Amino acid sequence: MIENEIDLTHVKYVIVDGPYSGGISTDIGDEIPEWVVALCDDDGGDIQTHTCASYESAIELGKLIAREMNVELVIEAMRA
Repeated sequence: MIENEIDLTHVKYVIVDGPYSGGISTDIGDEIPEWVVALCDDDGGDIQTHTCASYESAIELGKLIAREMNVELVIEAMRA
């Protein structure tokens, strides 16, 4: 068994949230937004998270994961 293998059988829902600060652009000095797609257990604890560079990609990833795992999708994200 791989040591870093994650048990996804406890995933009960997927949350799409953000934007959060992904840091500051060195080119133009603006804040870089990022969105989080989190696979969560019954208690809301993150089992696995993914970051996305756009609202659209986070929503698309969240929908795909929720559909494939047959779990609820919770969208708390906003456009930047």
